[in-house]
Amino acid sequence: MRQSMSSLFVALTGAFSLSILPGYADQSTMALQTFKPFAEQHCTECHDKEVQKGGLDLTALLAKPEFAKESVLWARIHDRIADGEMPPAKKVRPPQDATKQATRSLAAALTEVDAERQLADGRTAWRRLNRVEYQNTIRDLFHIDLEVKEMLPEDGTSSGFDTVDRALDISPVHIEKYLEAADAILDAAIVKTQRPQTRKVRWQYLQDKGELGKAIDDQILRMGDGVVFLNELYPPKLMREAAVREAGRYRFRLSAYAWKSGGKTTPILIYTGSQNPQSGKTELTQTFDAPPDKPKVFEWEERMQVRDNVRIVTMGPMKPWPDKPESYQGVGLAAQWLEVEGPLVEEWPPKSHTTLLGNVNLAQGTLNDANAILRRLMPRAFRRSISETELAPYTALIKARLDSGVKFEDALRVGLKAVLTSPDFLYLKAKPGKLTDPQLASRLSYFLWSTMPDDALMTLANQNQLAKPEVLRAQVERMLKDPKAVAFTDNFTGQWLGLRNIKATNPDKELYPEFDELLERSMVIETKTFFNEILKNDLSVVNFIHSDFAMLNERLAKHYEIPGVQGMEFQKIALKPEWRRGGVLTQASILKVSANGTTTSPVLRGVWVLDRLLGKPVPPPPKNVPAIEPDIRGATSIRGQLDKHRSVETCASCHVKIDPPGYALECFDVIGGYRATYRKKADWNNRAFVDGKRMPYGNGPKVENADKLADGRAFNGIDQFKALLLKDREQLARATTEKLLVYATGHGMEFKDRAIIEGIVKRTEPKQYGLRSLIHELVQSPTFQSK
Repeated sequence: MRQSMSSLFVALTGAFSLSILPGYADQSTMALQTFKPFAEQHCTECHDKEVQKGGLDLTALLAKPEFAKESVLWARIHDRIADGEMPPAKKVRPPQDATKQATRSLAAALTEVDAERQLADGRTAWRRLNRVEYQNTIRDLFHIDLEVKEMLPEDGTSSGFDTVDRALDISPVHIEKYLEAADAILDAAIVKTQRPQTRKVRWQYLQDKGELGKAIDDQILRMGDGVVFLNELYPPKLMREAAVREAGRYRFRLSAYAWKSGGKTTPILIYTGSQNPQSGKTELTQTFDAPPDKPKVFEWEERMQVRDNVRIVTMGPMKPWPDKPESYQGVGLAAQWLEVEGPLVEEWPPKSHTTLLGNVNLAQGTLNDANAILRRLMPRAFRRSISETELAPYTALIKARLDSGVKFEDALRVGLKAVLTSPDFLYLKAKPGKLTDPQLASRLSYFLWSTMPDDALMTLANQNQLAKPEVLRAQVERMLKDPKAVAFTDNFTGQWLGLRNIKATNPDKELYPEFDELLERSMVIETKTFFNEILKNDLSVVNFIHSDFAMLNERLAKHYEIPGVQGMEFQKIALKPEWRRGGVLTQASILKVSANGTTTSPVLRGVWVLDRLLGKPVPPPPKNVPAIEPDIRGATSIRGQLDKHRSVETCASCHVKIDPPGYALECFDVIGGYRATYRKKADWNNRAFVDGKRMPYGNGPKVENADKLADGRAFNGIDQFKALLLKDREQLARATTEKLLVYATGHGMEFKDRAIIEGIVKRTEPKQYGLRSLIHELVQSPTFQSK
């Protein structure tokens, strides 16, 4: 069957190809007639066959122009001249009118090349759903909560996103995995068992205390109706009995309070997953604030797998444990009971079963029943209406198996698997030109929700009402207010700002002993909550560079040395200048993902800032130039090494742009803490003291974070650097809009897109480039509404 299903996929795909669209006839004649004399006078001295500075032989390009095939290179040439980088400052500057005429002619030709190509083939290719979109779509299509994305190969990325067409190719491995995933999906959606029995069990910690054993019994204190723990709250008996026996959603309730906390709350951390010490994998999924002295009931739900459990941890200032627990002076957590209820079943048969099968009895189904099932499923799966002609191949598959004596359920599953492996399901398909309303519904839904359109969107689309500007605006507002919009925040910031890479490095424990999992989790939540605050209130995207507020909890505020913040809940905090925070540039998540676990690199951070926030990406370094290797012993200065690097002529043109943002951020370490000196590994006598405690690290060289931008403007420190960036608010808005456009449309930036970007930025200027306004204008643009 596997072979026949693969053949069906190929048949349904037809002649589809993900190859790059073909080149076009030369569109550059007029442009080159204008540009050639300019180049010969101001450029070819350094960029001819003999010299080829930067690897560019401009004489060869001019002699045998293939403008369409070389459009990326020509765009780079245009930008270097337009930005005043070429000719270099030491050369005679061309007259301003000549420069404008030369760049205008190149811009016209590049725009024309894009326009003609898009007219024939569209701006984007068909785009496959990425793994996150696939899983979310399965969730909403079948009403099941199933982890299927891990069954699929990793997605590629292009232009920084995994929503881009050229990165989402398909291979025989993909097809094999989609077939396996389809089996798992249908197994979860179709139920043939009895309703799972929901059980509710409450454990009293005081009753289970004896199970802990004498070895640690002296470290637990009886307190009225409960016991006090200093760290983990899991008696062995409780953990064995609370382990999940059936996969599903479970509700947990815990009664606890902070003990000897001085009137302050104490954090409770909930870890979920397998507790097997060899193969177990747990994740910090919930945090709560235990109030002082008076019990509070905390309730939460988790998706659990068989044999999963929860681990409850408290974090407070630890003090040496005395001979008598009653005399302990540190903070603890008093717990009375833990209750587990599940699996939670709202209805039976579940919605997945009845939505898919209706009232069809799998033991007595007919071909007509199969047709009815396909007619319900296919319009939702393909995200558009379907014809009888399109239905026929799937019906034929089922009929052929029924005719050969295969049971109805098995024959039906063949047809359903064909739907789930069809290009109409796996791809966002469209023809060149304006999107149909159903196609527009899909683009909008995968942009803001990372999943299929809901019934409200599809109803408007099927009535050809969605593309009306006022209807589209209302739908964007509705969708941004919907809980499913969390996917936009998670997936856009996860890739644009690199939050998905937060666990890519583990800070050196000797250099950064204060780092813990709660801090790491708080880092990510800060940035996402900050983004949501800007989106919700249509605040200016300039806030990404600097803001007068931050979204903090107590753990992160302590890390930032900001007083007065209590609790694990994130709060909007007004910032003071002396705290040196504000905007994503100074957020710990960004500072961690742009560093490694031991050292910071001005180069890595500079490249990050230029690409992600300023919209001015730099090309990769030449292959023959070695990378800078920071001295982890702290004996040599990174600035000294980089200054030598910048003295190399082939490096200077890029590093004059890269290094300044990196230097500005050198006052922050690899976990986002502010620093005046670098840390270095040290022996016992040379270790640093913090709050009177000896640290495992010592103080290294003084941090220097003064420099000047490529245009010569100098700054000293992060605040002055941000002030310089804020002088070009339009470019900051343009850079954010470019990222949104790539993410939303599934295609990298092209020259023709620049005019669209300028229009969006101009129309949002009266609203100070509000993020929500940018999204509205982007959705209304012809680029968003076209293939």
